[in-house]
Amino acid sequence: MIAQIPAQIYKSDSRGIFNSEKHNCFATFNFEQYQDLSRNAFGSLKILNEVILAPQQRITRLIKSSTNVIILPLFGAIEYKDSIGNDEFLCIDQIRVLAADDDLTVEIFNPYENENVSYLEIEFDMGRQYFKNYFQQYKFDFSSHNKLHSLFEVERALGFIGFYDGRKEGTFTLRNSKNGLFVFVLNGAFEIENRLLEAKDGLALKETEKIEWEALSENAILMVIEVPLKALNS
Repeated sequence: MIAQIPAQIYKSDSRGIFNSEKHNCFATFNFEQYQDLSRNAFGSLKILNEVILAPQQRITRLIKSSTNVIILPLFGAIEYKDSIGNDEFLCIDQIRVLAADDDLTVEIFNPYENENVSYLEIEFDMGRQYFKNYFQQYKFDFSSHNKLHSLFEVERALGFIGFYDGRKEGTFTLRNSKNGLFVFVLNGAFEIENRLLEAKDGLALKETEKIEWEALSENAILMVIEVPLKALNS
């Protein structure tokens, strides 16, 4: 009998939901008033929110100190501003990585008159030795399918993204076997370690060095994050 890898599935329809006239927010982990014992942070990964922002609307969030922030557009483009002077236009083939040692105010604006936009907001705890403010832009290539592409690196957390055709397979081997893995389906469906995951489902895995998956639909998109499970300042 094959031993099961310790795992937890985070189903899309069980996420915390925040609705307003300006935006909808879907929280994979505990966030603000959404608190559930089964939705605690996974290692240094503490926030993974999908945000849908209405036309010509803006929202503002306070980012706590000692936090690494990833902003990844999923549909449309957004205007990004923050309280340390960054002011950028961010498209769907780009990603913003920000590290803040002090509290930081971030503003996101939807410039379209008639279309919603959506983006992921991902946050990690920051280690003491890395305190600094920085703001970086990355671009990734949608045209190359059926393999993982590097998406971001913040301290010991590594993010990858892959665009898969139906029935294509993939694997990922951890750089550090003491880390965990968090897998998030952005589009389509996958079978990952014999578990079915559909759009906006997540899967947290511990005590594994390698995972395998198969895309079950065309244009399936997978995000794989290698996550430190111990405090970064240790």
